[in-house]
Amino acid sequence: MIDPTGSPAADPDRRSTDRRTGDRRAMDRLTLVIPCYNEADRLDAAAFTAALAAYPWLDLCFVNDGSTDRTAERLTDLAIAAPERVHVLTLPQNLGKAEAVRRGLQWGAAHSAYCGFWDADLSAPLTELVALWAVFDREPAVGWVFGIRLRTLGRTIHRRALRHYLGRVFATVTSLVLAIDSYDTQCGAKLFRVTPLLEAVLAEPFQSRWIFDVELLLRADALLRASGGPLLDTMVSEQPLTIWRHQAGSKVRPLDFLRAMRELWIIRRARGHWSCVDHMRAR
Repeated sequence: MIDPTGSPAADPDRRSTDRRTGDRRAMDRLTLVIPCYNEADRLDAAAFTAALAAYPWLDLCFVNDGSTDRTAERLTDLAIAAPERVHVLTLPQNLGKAEAVRRGLQWGAAHSAYCGFWDADLSAPLTELVALWAVFDREPAVGWVFGIRLRTLGRTIHRRALRHYLGRVFATVTSLVLAIDSYDTQCGAKLFRVTPLLEAVLAEPFQSRWIFDVELLLRADALLRASGGPLLDTMVSEQPLTIWRHQAGSKVRPLDFLRAMRELWIIRRARGHWSCVDHMRAR
C-alpha cells in the first residue's frame, strides 16, 4: 500500500510548532521549485530574497529551462547572495515547463521533507505559502496541497475573464473524462509531502506539455487505486488562495486550451500503465 504520509516529515514530533514565526526543525524544510524560461524581465529578485528572510524553513530551486535572455545571470546573482538556500538547475535546452518542474521536484524531494512549485511571475505572492503549508500540520492524511483561484468576498483574485471561463470548461471536461474532480488544476501554486507516492509519480517524464498538473493527479489516482491506498480526494487538499493577480507576459494563449483538450485523451490512455502495481513497486 502507498502511504501518502509515509515520510519522516509526517511524524508529528518532527513538525514545526509554528509555521508563521519560522520556528522550524532541521528536517522540516520546504524546497520550492521555480521553473524559468526567459524570465529575466519579470523575475522579482527582491520578493524571493524577502521570502528567504521571512521564512528560514524555505529553500528555492530555480530551473532555467534553456532561457535565451539574461535569466541565467539573474538566477546566478540570487544563488550567490544565498548559496546555502538557493539552487539553480540549468537545462541545456528548452524542454518545457512540465519537464522543468519534474526535474526540479525530483531535486527537491532528494533534499527536503517537502517540496512544491510556484510560478515565476508570482501571480500568487510567496506569502501564500504559509496558509498552504499549514494544511500539512492540520491534516496529517493530506500529502498534496494545491492552491486554487476561487473568487469570493474577502479574496483578491484577478483573472482575465476569458481565461477564467475556459478554465471552468476545462475543469468540467477533466472531471468527465478522467473522473477527477479538481476545481483548478492549472494554478501554479502546489506543495507536496515527499513520499514514495510522489517519487513514483515523478519517475517518468510527463506525456503532456500543457496539463502536466492533471497528469500528476491521474498518475497518483491510478497508483493509489491499484495499491489499495487512500482515495485521491482524501490525499489532495485544494485551498483557495487569498491573493492571485494576473501578470502580463504569460506564455499561455487561448489556443493552448485546444492543445490541453487533446492532451486529456493522451494521458487518459496512460491510466492503465500507472495502474500496474508491479510497475509501481519497480520504482
